[in-house]
Amino acid sequence: MEQKDVEQLRQKLIQGELTEPEQQDFFNWLKQLDEPELNAFMQEYSASFEQKTDSLAVEQNEDLAKKIEMRLDALEDMSIPFWKRSAFKLMAAAAVLVVACSSIFLYYANADGNKRTTLSKNTTIPHAKAIYGGSDKVLLILSNGKRIEVNNFTNGQLAVENGYSIEKQSKGLLKYRKINAATALASGNSNTIETPRGGQYCVNLPDGSKVWLNAESKITYPVVFSGNTRKIALQGEAYFEVAHNPNKPFIVDFDGSNVKVLGTHFNICAYGDGEIPKTTLLQGSVEVSKGDRKKIILPGQQAILSHNIGIVNVDTNHVMGWKNGNFSFEHERIGTVMGKISRWYDVDVKYQGEVTQEEFVGSIPKSKNLEEVLHRLELTGLLHFKIKGRSVTIMP
Repeated sequence: MEQKDVEQLRQKLIQGELTEPEQQDFFNWLKQLDEPELNAFMQEYSASFEQKTDSLAVEQNEDLAKKIEMRLDALEDMSIPFWKRSAFKLMAAAAVLVVACSSIFLYYANADGNKRTTLSKNTTIPHAKAIYGGSDKVLLILSNGKRIEVNNFTNGQLAVENGYSIEKQSKGLLKYRKINAATALASGNSNTIETPRGGQYCVNLPDGSKVWLNAESKITYPVVFSGNTRKIALQGEAYFEVAHNPNKPFIVDFDGSNVKVLGTHFNICAYGDGEIPKTTLLQGSVEVSKGDRKKIILPGQQAILSHNIGIVNVDTNHVMGWKNGNFSFEHERIGTVMGKISRWYDVDVKYQGEVTQEEFVGSIPKSKNLEEVLHRLELTGLLHFKIKGRSVTIMP
């Protein structure tokens, strides 16, 4: 294939405008490249997205091009060179986010040969009663046990605790505002914020720290942070922007571990449903403790709290996908993927037969209905779904 033809196909690939014959021509050419040529193409492919500013290109750049550059691993089949198998698997896994946006061929190579899935721009998704995901909703539990369904109230004051007015504000924010300095010095009362399945919310704590809760999550905290620390308890997942106070460390207890900071931005995922708790740092530094073990992590690092504390470098954009309106998968197996989906759409998940243990990479907007999300996963050719009411069955 002449260089001018390759360039034309490459531009059409970026625009998502390849016809089916052109798709085949393009990937036939791609499979003939040697390793340096393929790596060079991947770099150009990523750079091309960075020059575009439309929303589709941004999504593709973050969740496809970067993955192509960063992840050349994973396949065990030895029938073709490792570096080429890896690149093709990556492009297939990225079908999760791309194939529903364009008409690109994506390949998944395994021991049985090459599989391919396509979806053209005019492909339609089978009709079913749409199940949409969650929204800003939260339960506030006061120190006297009173339960307040925040969604049932208009903006304004919900309660008064220890000299603080607890107020519902716009854009899904619950805020503590000091109204009586003398009373605010008292201690002993605790509040709980709890998001249901299909819910998320943001709370501005009495010390000025801000916490975003993911679906099916809960934090318990004193209305007044007395003593030498600011200690709260977490179940689920939350992102913290902690108000700086060098004289009063902020401590989050979760699943037998804790994180200690003076003021910084970090994310904790600790659902306790079989997933290993993880703490990811975006800004500043934190001390992570489990039993008598302690480690400091830096921005861009994640502490994995199993028997020991493991430290790895991560893409924080992926970790914060849930807060930014996306399901974001970074080499995650179907159990973890469906855990995120089931919590957001409030559905039960069942498994039938021997389900794939392959890993998924990519991003899907949480604004899509359940069937659209599952349909995109099906495009990998690795599994199928059946929806009945609020129950999802996963099959090979």
